[in-house]
Amino acid sequence: MPTPQLVQGEPAITALKRGFDQIADLLAITLGPTQGTILAKHETKTAPEIISDAATIARRLFAIPERTEDVGAMLARNLVWRQHIRAGDGCATAAVLAQAILNEGSRLVAAGHNPMVLRRGIDHAARVAMDALRAMARPAQAAELTHLAETITGDEKLSAVLAEIFSTLGADAYVSIEEYLAPYIERQYAEGGRWNGKLVSPYLITDSARRRAIIEECHIVLYDGPVQSVQAVQRMLEIVAGTQWHQVALIATAISGLALTTLVLNQQQGKIKIIAAELRERESKRQNDFADLAALTGATILSPERGRALEQLEPTDLGASPRVEADANELILVGGEGDQAAIENQVALIRARIASLPETDDASAELRFRLARLQGQIAKLLIGAHTEAERNVIRQKAEKAIRALPLALREGVVAGGGVAYLNCVPAVRALDGEQKIAGEIVARALQAPMHQLLSNAGIDAPAALIARAQQRGADFGCDVLSGDIVAMNDAGILDSVSVLREAVQTAVSGAMMALTTDTIVLHKNPQTVYEP
Repeated sequence: MPTPQLVQGEPAITALKRGFDQIADLLAITLGPTQGTILAKHETKTAPEIISDAATIARRLFAIPERTEDVGAMLARNLVWRQHIRAGDGCATAAVLAQAILNEGSRLVAAGHNPMVLRRGIDHAARVAMDALRAMARPAQAAELTHLAETITGDEKLSAVLAEIFSTLGADAYVSIEEYLAPYIERQYAEGGRWNGKLVSPYLITDSARRRAIIEECHIVLYDGPVQSVQAVQRMLEIVAGTQWHQVALIATAISGLALTTLVLNQQQGKIKIIAAELRERESKRQNDFADLAALTGATILSPERGRALEQLEPTDLGASPRVEADANELILVGGEGDQAAIENQVALIRARIASLPETDDASAELRFRLARLQGQIAKLLIGAHTEAERNVIRQKAEKAIRALPLALREGVVAGGGVAYLNCVPAVRALDGEQKIAGEIVARALQAPMHQLLSNAGIDAPAALIARAQQRGADFGCDVLSGDIVAMNDAGILDSVSVLREAVQTAVSGAMMALTTDTIVLHKNPQTVYEP
């Protein structure tokens, strides 16, 4: 195995910072509504990709030429991507904050300060800033969600649609994105919960135009296993025939053979209305699907593993739903007769599971979908434009807002445009003792986002403008589109507290890793990592 190359001391520190700065400088120009646009050229595509989103830019950068500098560049790349995964927005802000902290910290380390002591102090100062942000927060109303979405996306129509979705469905809403060729933005609300399932026979279809079976006021039977024999369904049919509804949806792992034939014949003879549907997820996800269906409908899950075959069904095992639909692609339940306490318990279990996972875990998105499904909070955002490049830009903006708006609903909003960070500076500068120096580092970093916003807007003498704004009150800042000093809340220029907090935390983590690194190990043939 080839011996790796070690780069230590000043050469390692200097090269790492140069690489970090290359990425941070690039991403800084995307901060704010006057952001610059990056063109990314792909080897396999004729036209360059238009990118205005910091996280997407970071993801497109796999390496820079100088290998020692590349370590710092990839550290910045990872920092930005973590901010994207956790908060959706604030990626350029996190890069600007981290670069400012690293610049100030590097200067002090070069002057002889202990980097580990600085790290402890900076961590403490960051917590003080985040506490100050929480104290400023106020609940986000519907109109403020619209303003916040527009701050994030810069797109009035897209912002109005996204704000309506989250105002209607709440912070747990699950929003998927579908692209169209026609140039419009629209939304669709999904009535009821969706499961990856299929109707097992076209003979059960009741709506021929939509190729779908629909039953209202329907009993629910859940069986986690294959259903094949007449005996397997006979007990169910007898129980349902003795009820008032004479309608049932059998949801199982597989339904075939004489069991399916029996169900179809009963449907065709008009004795009982039947939906027979199979869940199609792999085993671990299918278990979750059954659990959610049971909570929603009040049905008992039967299975060989649980010691109860379908032949042992009892009337008390039946669940119910106001409406069930199924076709070749999905199973839909609109409402359910399950005990509210059972539904709330299932929701609590899912929330706890989400809280225990890192945001980067693939399971987190699945859990959020399950949470929205149980609560009827699913929507689809339809985005269209004349070209693929335009659709990609709209999608990037929408994805940022879809992650950020729920956080604003949970923790509230503050004055935007860097004003909230400026208002944290007094609390940080109040630190004393050995934390005073670290507090000054964080204080200067908190001013960097507003300076960058003004620089991107081409506004001269930003320090003087900021001073004039602060003289008018804590809510005042600069509307960079007009260059005027305005009350940010009145102007609808807002930020999500969660996004700002996460940006501080992520920036400090990344900057401190860079600041306390003095040895770089360069392998002969390193593996290219495409995920940040």
